[in-house]
Amino acid sequence: MAIKKDKVDAVIVGFGWTGAILGQELTDAGLNVVALERGAMRDTPTDAQYPKVIDELEYSVRGKLFQELARETVTIRHTPDDLAVPYRQNGSFLLGNGVGGAGFHWNGMHYRILPEAAQPLRGTLRQEVHSRRHDDSGLRREL
Repeated sequence: MAIKKDKVDAVIVGFGWTGAILGQELTDAGLNVVALERGAMRDTPTDAQYPKVIDELEYSVRGKLFQELARETVTIRHTPDDLAVPYRQNGSFLLGNGVGGAGFHWNGMHYRILPEAAQPLRGTLRQEVHSRRHDDSGLRREL
C-alpha cells in the first residue's frame, strides 16, 4: 500500500553538495523541500578515511561507488522508434549510487558557479516563490 506524504514545493533528487546547496537556497526562499537519495549512507569522516579511500581496486576497477549495471540501469534508444535497451556499460555516463555526489564519486572535483553569476538566479527564484505564495493583492494564499 502506498504511503501518502504531505505535499512539498520542491523535490531534489540527489543530495550531494549541489543538491544540499540547492536545498538551502530553496528553503531560504521559503519553499518546503524534500531530498531523495538512492543507495547506502556514507559519512565523510569514516567512509573517506585514509588509507581506505585510496583503494584503487575497490573504487577505480570494481566501481564500488557506482550503480551496478547488471542489477539495475537506465535504458537508451538511438531513435524515438527504437526499442529501449538497457545501458550495461559505463562510459562517460557514470551512475553514482549512495550518498556522496561530487564529494565521493568525483573526488571532490566540481564546477563552481561564481557568486555574481548566481545573483540573477536567486532574484528570479525569490520572485517565483513570492508569486506562488501570494495573490495579486500581496496577501498570502494557501497552496
